[in-house]
Amino acid sequence: MTNGLNEVIEKLEQQREAIERALTALRDVGGSEGAVTTSAGRRPGPVRKGGMTPEGRRRLSEALKKRWAAKRAASAVRSKATSKATSKATKKSGGMTPEGRKRLSDALKKRWAVKRAAARAQTKRAGA
Repeated sequence: MTNGLNEVIEKLEQQREAIERALTALRDVGGSEGAVTTSAGRRPGPVRKGGMTPEGRRRLSEALKKRWAAKRAASAVRSKATSKATSKATKKSGGMTPEGRKRLSDALKKRWAVKRAAARAQTKRAGA
């Protein structure tokens, strides 16, 4: 069993040497002889945790600002155009007219007067 394991180890070392030779040849062809690379053959760089570069974030921010500015401008133009036409229509709808308020007030006064009279009559009966 150890004989089979030794053979596997030997083959893996041969493959590693072949890969290192291939990487060296590629570096020579690419002209990046003095460059530092990682084990995967890439140059190490700053590690970003976010998915967006600062430049991309800046472009996105500018685009959003431009979009919202256009939306606000369109809204302002629309509101100016409709404000004259809807000035009468913007009055509070569903409210009570002064006549209706007066009728309600009179009805409530009458109701409470009846209620007070009934309460007085009951206290007179209880006291008698």
